[in-house]
Amino acid sequence: RKQSQTVLGDLQRQVEEKEKAYQKEKEKFDVLNNHEEKVKKDIEKAQWTMQALTAGMSEQAADAAEGEGKSMREQLLAAQTRLSEMEAEQKKKTMALASMRERVGNAQQTLGKSKQDGKRLAKEKVSAEAIITQKREELRAFGFDPEARTQMIKTAQQMETSVHAMQERLDILRAQLGGIDFSYADPWKGFDRRNVKGVVAKLFDIKPDFASFHRALEVCAGGRLFFVVTSNEETGKALLERGQLRRRVTIIPLNKIVDHAIPQQTVKQARRVMPSGGEVHCALEIIGFQKEIENAMKYVFGNHLVCDTAETAKQVAFHPNVRVRCVTKEGDVYDPAGTITGGSAPKGGNVLARLGELSQLEQQVQMKRDEYTHLRSKLQRTQEAFSKYDVVERDLRCKEHELALIEERISRSEHHAAEQAIQETQAHIEQFEADIKALPEERKQLEKTTKQLEKEIKSLESSREDRIRHLEEQVEQLKASAKAHIDKLEKQRERTEQVNVELEVLRNEMLTQESSEQATGQSHETLQEEVGHLNTGLERQRTAFDELGSRLEAMRGTLKDLDESLNALAAELTTNRQQREEKELEHKRLSHKVQQL
Repeated sequence: RKQSQTVLGDLQRQVEEKEKAYQKEKEKFDVLNNHEEKVKKDIEKAQWTMQALTAGMSEQAADAAEGEGKSMREQLLAAQTRLSEMEAEQKKKTMALASMRERVGNAQQTLGKSKQDGKRLAKEKVSAEAIITQKREELRAFGFDPEARTQMIKTAQQMETSVHAMQERLDILRAQLGGIDFSYADPWKGFDRRNVKGVVAKLFDIKPDFASFHRALEVCAGGRLFFVVTSNEETGKALLERGQLRRRVTIIPLNKIVDHAIPQQTVKQARRVMPSGGEVHCALEIIGFQKEIENAMKYVFGNHLVCDTAETAKQVAFHPNVRVRCVTKEGDVYDPAGTITGGSAPKGGNVLARLGELSQLEQQVQMKRDEYTHLRSKLQRTQEAFSKYDVVERDLRCKEHELALIEERISRSEHHAAEQAIQETQAHIEQFEADIKALPEERKQLEKTTKQLEKEIKSLESSREDRIRHLEEQVEQLKASAKAHIDKLEKQRERTEQVNVELEVLRNEMLTQESSEQATGQSHETLQEEVGHLNTGLERQRTAFDELGSRLEAMRGTLKDLDESLNALAAELTTNRQQREEKELEHKRLSHKVQQL
């Protein structure tokens, strides 16, 4: 047991030492690998600089543009072209300035000639604007809302139309109930019309809870609905003799009428003998009327009972303790004398229902007339304020129209046109002067750039060959350095991988020892499984080693491609040098011919 612990401690120390050694070797490998990447970039940069110098670009431009810069001759040509354009532009703008100044002078002469006309129009405009402002203040001072009045007029027209329509319906209904209206002339001067109460049909109404008994009440009253009630017999006699009546009427004097009302005891007896669930009422109890005409209502309705059904009416009317005429809701009459009257509705029936409709419609018409009258009164009260407001508003509209005409005359006047022309031309003059003022600075910069480019072109012609040779030597040196560096990198990679494999082996041994320490007496099969795991780890390390070898071969191929590219560039450089020499010779020959000409 102690021996196993000692072995495990030794393995742990060996693993720690091997990890330190692996980290040290890996750092060396990273330094060499970074150096290799830097050498590749230096070779690419040198190759690009050689191509740029061959094409006629300066070295600084080549470094800055990285394949996108122009040659110095192209830059020189562009600067010279811009200088020529600037000269033409300056001449053009100078001529335009002279022309515009001349136009300004002419416009100023026109402006002076039309000065009086312009002042007159401006004075008229100021006067019109002052009057408009005054009129608007006057309108605000009124505190009058013309839109509200317009809405009131529209509402009044709608109400008037509605009143006419309702009045037409009311007239039609009154025509259908012609017998209800009672008209007469005063029998003598100062006649008190309050003594004439009116037609019976208009002197009562059916209580709302008993509206379904309207036909029964109509049958109870019969022809008495159209009788005329007066305060006394003297009034009735005067109406008949000197009232100029248009039809025959029957008068009911309140002071002479006989009370025919059914005793209350008889009504109670009728309710006791009616069938279960039935309904019996005295006709006088289900109507409303004024106290002063009570005798007349008793005369018309006091001697009848109204019942809900024929069965109730029959049982009540023929009972020996009641024996009162009973009328059903449908208008059937049961007389204790033994007769029964019924069948179709009486001719001209449903008078009370139409009277109710007439009364309701009269109330609606009166309410609508009151509303219309109130609205017309309100409109009449605002008429004076509206008239004053309307006068001022018309004056305001006239002045606004007058102001629009003045502004139109001003816009078309010779004075205004001259002012506009001077302002626009003066703005153009200021812009052109600013442009011309900025030209010398740009010209100075372009001339400086042109001289610098010419100097650089001459310098480049003399030093380009030396610079290209220097770059060729630099590429060769970088190539040799890359080859030597690859050998060092490969050796360092092998050392690093070897240390890594040794570290993994020690770790596996340590894991095995730890497992052995923790699982003493473990079965043989379990130990074989652990050995299998260790073999798997070893295979994984071998695979990683093979991958690193493949990467090394790929890097060797890349280096070979770089050698071939360098050789091709050298050949291209030689060809370009020969072509340049031929072109220079041709240029000299053409220059010689030009001089001879």
